[in-house]
Amino acid sequence: MNKKASSILMIIFELLAVILIIWITTEVAYGMGKSDTVVKVNLATDLKMMVNTLAGVSGDVVIEYPLNVVNYTFTLSQNSVSVFKKTESDQQKVTRTFILPTGYFASGSLDEKSRLCLEKKDKNIFLRECLAEEK
Repeated sequence: MNKKASSILMIIFELLAVILIIWITTEVAYGMGKSDTVVKVNLATDLKMMVNTLAGVSGDVVIEYPLNVVNYTFTLSQNSVSVFKKTESDQQKVTRTFILPTGYFASGSLDEKSRLCLEKKDKNIFLRECLAEEK
């Protein structure tokens, strides 16, 4: 084979390799972006920030999470919030930790309900299902 033909074949092979690498990278990124893990991380981070905000607000407050969360289970403890699906293992649970000011307490859980509310009464923060009249 002559040099010109072999260089053209090498260029075609390199182009195919680059196209394949770009396609694989795009597919992996798309799959990770649509995964439940990303949604759970965002939910846990949002709830962590909401708890921190409630700890800084004076008075009693009830806030509703603006999205439908029917597919997930939530647990709020003294220093963390966890998001998971009941069918998943513990390794797939997403937990975010926070530090509450002295004297504050946090607790509550929600199992696959569509509406999630955080309520602050005095120095207690509760995670619960929103009531029908809370709209």
